[in-house]
Amino acid sequence: MQALLSRAVLVGTLLTAGTVQAAAIDTHAFTLDAAPSYPFADITLLSDTAAGASFALGGLAQGLHSSVNSTGEPSATADTPWQNFYDITVRDGYRITGMTVTGTFHGALAGSADNDIGLALLAWPPGSEPTWSTFARASGLDGAHGWSITTGATALDGTVLLGFLGSASTYAASTWQPDTGTWLGSSARIDARDLVLTIDVAPVPEPQTWLMLLVGIAAAAICRVRLSDGHNAVRS
Repeated sequence: MQALLSRAVLVGTLLTAGTVQAAAIDTHAFTLDAAPSYPFADITLLSDTAAGASFALGGLAQGLHSSVNSTGEPSATADTPWQNFYDITVRDGYRITGMTVTGTFHGALAGSADNDIGLALLAWPPGSEPTWSTFARASGLDGAHGWSITTGATALDGTVLLGFLGSASTYAASTWQPDTGTWLGSSARIDARDLVLTIDVAPVPEPQTWLMLLVGIAAAAICRVRLSDGHNAVRS
């Protein structure tokens, strides 16, 4: 699974992806649009505040899953690599200061079975090294597992490629029944649900703002010096 999160896979995906598009989503600080992607690029704006914007990753949840049943055969496996990509164009005067994804992995096992799922995101400005998030993973899951991944602090502006890369796999083994001459199967499934992306933003002061700030600091320093000189003159 770690190999899926390598740069080679990322570049290969960008070169061989399909053409499914999602509508552009405008927020006060940036525009998010679908890059060439595999199917299910659906993404929905949940909130847009001064601190950032949150999105429901419906397409990723729809695509990242695996299930298998080995009834009638010795064993069965299923592997689902998955990736979604989006273009982010940051508006002048803003920066992206961090990205976080939260969600839940759900799995079920019956008999001799196993499952595995993992997900990471990256932010890749053109001409720069990509910033990877932490990695969410669950294995042998029979129930639910909540998680959160983050890129940590960033300072991204201009155009940024946002990518989600993951994989889901399941395995089931059967038991031979000599009395009936059949394979007694097992089953496994695993998927990702309730995926929410949060992109934190902050305004970037314009040059005029920095100039006004410096002038204010200088004026305050001058006033302080004059006050100090006045106090010294009164004492003398």
